[in-house]
Amino acid sequence: MELDNVYDKVISCSKCGFCQPTCPTYLVSGLEHEVARGRHQLVRSIIEEKLPMNKDVKNTIFQCLMCNACYTNCFPKIKTDQVIARARYEYIKRFGQPQLQRYIFKYLLRHPDTLGRFLKMASVGKRSGISGLVQVLRILGWFGKNIANAEKLLDKIPFKSLRERADEISPGQKTVRGKVAYFAGCGINFANPDIGLATLQVLKQRGFQVEILPNYCCGLPAYAYGDLDSVKWFAEQNFAILEQTDADFIVTDCGSCTSFLKEYHRFVNPPDKGDRIERVLNRVIDFTHLLADTEEFAEYKTNDDKQKITFHDPCHLAHHLNEKQSSRKVLSNLPGLDFVELNESDFCCGGAGSYNIAHYDISRKILERKLNNVESSGADILATACPACIIQLAWGVRNTRLPVVVKHISQVVLEKSIQGK
Repeated sequence: MELDNVYDKVISCSKCGFCQPTCPTYLVSGLEHEVARGRHQLVRSIIEEKLPMNKDVKNTIFQCLMCNACYTNCFPKIKTDQVIARARYEYIKRFGQPQLQRYIFKYLLRHPDTLGRFLKMASVGKRSGISGLVQVLRILGWFGKNIANAEKLLDKIPFKSLRERADEISPGQKTVRGKVAYFAGCGINFANPDIGLATLQVLKQRGFQVEILPNYCCGLPAYAYGDLDSVKWFAEQNFAILEQTDADFIVTDCGSCTSFLKEYHRFVNPPDKGDRIERVLNRVIDFTHLLADTEEFAEYKTNDDKQKITFHDPCHLAHHLNEKQSSRKVLSNLPGLDFVELNESDFCCGGAGSYNIAHYDISRKILERKLNNVESSGADILATACPACIIQLAWGVRNTRLPVVVKHISQVVLEKSIQGK
């Protein structure tokens, strides 16, 4: 049983309950089996054969956000996401993987050109009001009743990906302070190319030579659904690409990608594994961190107008990488902006990749708590550093008509930079 690999983790749970006040699904439901402690005990009972692995446990296993907020309060430091990923892997091995997931993880994300063509179809359909792709998915039964909700999440679907638009970047400073290998995550490349363009422009303004890597999906979506075989495939393909670059830094502007790239030591096994993996992963850095480290080279416009800005901490930055200070250092230095702290800034927004589609009702309740805090902050701009969070938060802002603009931190920095437009 694959779950045997996490037995040492679940038996170390002290059942203290300190995970309860940090767990978004527990705070929404109030149910013990919706918190890390309850999930640990469920998995332990299955391993010890006190409970069967059957379809009755599906919701408990799959409704976890894998945000790792519980890890922050956990004295034995149990990484619940690793427990849940293994439980989901065991579940789909026994009961099969849904058709849509098999298609996405074993074909579509492995052939990004095909994914790009599908999204062009969806883009045209979205603009015309007739989404042929959505109709096909509905007929096939993929995502069931939630497919209509999936379509609403994006205000528009870009026709061109970031890779297709990369030539729009203007030359940067002549001074070269190093070379950056840019890892374009799926959410940036296909759904938010404007964010990627802003990131690339800022990197060049800071004096970096930029190489856009020909990478695949980082593998986190497959991990979130328990498809660990696909995770291994993505990790091995990307590791070979990352190992070939001579860049000083490997940078991504998606906090989820950053944190998962840092986990590749769990999924790749090359000869001389330790040294080779260390050489690659030590160069992986999140864009917010690099921004903070290069603030001395920033050239900002002077601006007397004042707007309030706040920051939502993506779960993978805050809880997986413990990275919260860099974004605040950058935003606090920007002219014309007053940084205000967001209450529960590191509380999940409920997006979690496609969690907001698969668990629409729970996701909306979690998002409501986040938006209430945003409204209370009085901010004009809500910044973050994850494309999935941006999609979720922007959708929530549109629905509630909050007078807030949702932006990636790279877009905010570019707008305040002298060479920004």
